[in-house]
Amino acid sequence: MCGLAALFEPGRRFPAELIDAIESDLLHRGPDSGGRLVEDGWALVFRRLAILDPTAVADQPMVDPTGRFALIFNGEIYNYRALQAELRAAGVRLRTDGDSETILEGFKLWGESIFARLEGMFALILVDRTERVVRAARDPLGIKPLYIARRGTFTAFASEMRPLLRFLEAEPDREALGELLAFRFAAGRRSNLKGIELVLPGTIVTLGLDGSGPRETRFDDPIATLSPVDRPGADAEAAAEAALLASVRDHLQSDVGFALQLSGGIDSSLVAMLAHQQVSGRLRSYAISLGDLPQDEGKWRRMVVERTGMAHTEIEIDNAAYADALPDAVAAMEGPTPHTGCPMLMLLCREIRKTDRVVLTGEGADEFFGGYARYKNWRALRRQGAFARLVPDAAWRYLPRYARLRRYARHDPAIYASVYFDYLAMEGLFPDLAFRPGARADVAGRFADFRDRMTAVDQTAYLGSLLMRQDKMAMSASVEARVPFTHRPLAAQVNSLPRDVRVPGAITKPILKRIAERHLPHELIHRRKVGLTIPVDSWMADEKGLGRYLEILGEPNAALASIGGARRLRETVETFRRAPDKEAAALLLSLVNSELWLRSLRIAPAGPRG
Repeated sequence: MCGLAALFEPGRRFPAELIDAIESDLLHRGPDSGGRLVEDGWALVFRRLAILDPTAVADQPMVDPTGRFALIFNGEIYNYRALQAELRAAGVRLRTDGDSETILEGFKLWGESIFARLEGMFALILVDRTERVVRAARDPLGIKPLYIARRGTFTAFASEMRPLLRFLEAEPDREALGELLAFRFAAGRRSNLKGIELVLPGTIVTLGLDGSGPRETRFDDPIATLSPVDRPGADAEAAAEAALLASVRDHLQSDVGFALQLSGGIDSSLVAMLAHQQVSGRLRSYAISLGDLPQDEGKWRRMVVERTGMAHTEIEIDNAAYADALPDAVAAMEGPTPHTGCPMLMLLCREIRKTDRVVLTGEGADEFFGGYARYKNWRALRRQGAFARLVPDAAWRYLPRYARLRRYARHDPAIYASVYFDYLAMEGLFPDLAFRPGARADVAGRFADFRDRMTAVDQTAYLGSLLMRQDKMAMSASVEARVPFTHRPLAAQVNSLPRDVRVPGAITKPILKRIAERHLPHELIHRRKVGLTIPVDSWMADEKGLGRYLEILGEPNAALASIGGARRLRETVETFRRAPDKEAAALLLSLVNSELWLRSLRIAPAGPRG
């Protein structure tokens, strides 16, 4: 796990002081070593967090023995040993025992087909000095971020946007603002900023060192595997369990050990139990404690810790600590925090870093196995959407009992069921702003079945926000977060399960729960889902905690006031203060997140600019 930047412009020599500044921007992603390769027209900058083959011989940029190819690579490849065996059988002599050289030599032997053969998480840049061609590639599930920026003949890639803002002004993407306010995450290519995009998952971007390109090629599309195959339920369950066990085993590979994030929910608990069964030594686990709050899952964590004998550490977070951490989380996220758990994960990873640099998480189980309430209620959501579309706009005033359904009159519930506040109220605050689902609508439009539409949105946009959260909160503390549930072979297996087996309705995650019955206490599995949440209504009502940020929404220099009007924002705050409720608090937290982010853009990066 590392940080990278790659700069390209014909005829330009990038100065050392600019490269120094970019390397400093990425230091938190790779504190173990740094490297650079600078030639006329291009430069590669790298910071390494050494996990596999941590010796200096595996540092990057890595150049093959012929000098033709140069690679910088962020991520982990879990099937690299199998690929190494194939390379050695083909006569390739490897100098290292890590995954970076496997990619480099694999490309030389198999060409671009190597990218589809990589099982893991990756964002990489590969320069061919002979053909004078650059290839950038990102893993199919989008676990590792990779940004691209262009300005005239200049093109740059980076793991984060900070290095790119040395060449561009930090200007919000107005097309993305509606998405950020409604969904708190702009999906697909959108980065939050004008002039910067995300390389799409499963995509190769090719450009010439002469300035030609870029050209995109899709090498993998995991959503295409969302094609259920009829088979007996027992067979489907056995296949899913085998794929999950294999994924957890693969994710344990590390030359520097690993720890576990343990929430107390079924997903992280199952990863912990399966990891415990695979290793001989005593594992370490870490958790956030919310004390006596009902959102705390300490009771369930203790069950897993007692069964495994793990060395367990908890850090307690209250409203004030959360509020103190929020600006740092926004800065690390390079945008509004898409989930309330972001500050908690950031603080947790700071604690993990004291002993470990790799942590396994339960991210992705809900998106692949159907773990949200919307999967339990999908039939009702489908009916509500159909009903709302039939009601004329003028008729809603006569249907106060069904007022909540109005949000689905123009908004597909398969897309919007993941928004937990009244997004129509948000749209009312900013009448001049376009509120569109963006890439969510594109991916949903590929499917006719309601469940498939919902799953496709969750496995791309919603999961994308969770993966970005895991990457940036963990890497802000120099920790590599691994996601065994978000693994390409497992995804293909689960997506092929019959719909009535994977998401039948009336229950969440039925397949995963049956698998978990063989490893976890029954009462832990069959209970109400909590997740990494906070009591947002009471915390927003407390001026010593999150409520302190309500004041900034009404300030004369509020960034959001210039978009939607200060009066509307002040009225929203005052209404909440008179009668706090969860939905209004969630809306206000989205506004606060966006305001903190927009204000952070006013601060230009220190040091040289390109």
